[in-house]
Order: sequence, then C-alpha cells, then structure tokens
Amino acid sequence: MPHLIGSHECKLDTKGRLLFPAPLRKQLSNAVDEGFVIKPSTSGTYLELYLKSEFQKKLDYLAQNLNMFIPENQQYVRMFEHKCRIVELDPAGRILIPKELIDFANISTDLVIQPSLGRVIEIWNKKAFDVHIEEIRKTFTEMGKTIWGNPFNNQNLK
Repeated sequence: MPHLIGSHECKLDTKGRLLFPAPLRKQLSNAVDEGFVIKPSTSGTYLELYLKSEFQKKLDYLAQNLNMFIPENQQYVRMFEHKCRIVELDPAGRILIPKELIDFANISTDLVIQPSLGRVIEIWNKKAFDVHIEEIRKTFTEMGKTIWGNPFNNQNLK
C-alpha cells in the first residue's frame, strides 16, 4: 500500500455509512476491492482502517514475533483484535461503520479521515481531531527538531 496523502473532512449518514473520499480511492486504486478491516484504535478514541492485506501483515508480524505463552502478549493481541470488523465499499463507494465503533469514537456526523504512517487510515470525530491537532501544534516545532535534526532519523533523506 502506498503512503496515502491528504486529510478529508467527511460526513456520516444516518445509517452509519461513510462515503470513502474519491482521492483516497484513487490512490488505493484496485486495492479497495479487497476490502478493509476497521477497528478501535489502541492509542486513542478514534478508529483505524486497514486494507485487509495490510491488517493480515500486522497479524503475521505479531504471530511471528510474540511469545504467546506470555500473558501480556496474549492480552495485547486480544485488545488489538477486539471489535475488528471486515467492511467493504458498496457500489456507491461507501463503507458501513458498525454502530459499536461509531460509539467508541464518539462520531456523530462530522468526521475526519487522516492517513497515517504504518499503512493505516485514522477515522476521527472532527471535534476531537481538531482538539488533538491543536495539542500537537504546541510542541510540533520541537518534535520536528528531534525527528529531522537527528542524523540517525534523516540519514536516508539525501
């Protein structure tokens, strides 16, 4: 999956359907035909959307790298997969977000779709996303100095 570009403000209809933004569909090309996995984030009150093949890679990584005899590893995997749902684009280009996931992310009508690194698309309640971005903005310059100013972080940018 390519790195996706562009935040998108969207609306959820009364049935919980999200019209997947055309620019993202275009970037994903035919990959959207395989369907997606949508799940609660383990990092905050938003949703994560993966292509099914990308989600499978995450599960493969966990299966190959975690000792499942360690209770904490079992618990992590349990939470990582908790409330995962397979969703597909309908003929109109919409995905149906399950009600329990809409409730988890406190999504009413207005939302933001934010592609992220790690081959995941974040789906946020718009107000919560705006608050989150304002919080990040306070330390963004310092984060940038740490990330881009560290020669180990930017050695491949030449």
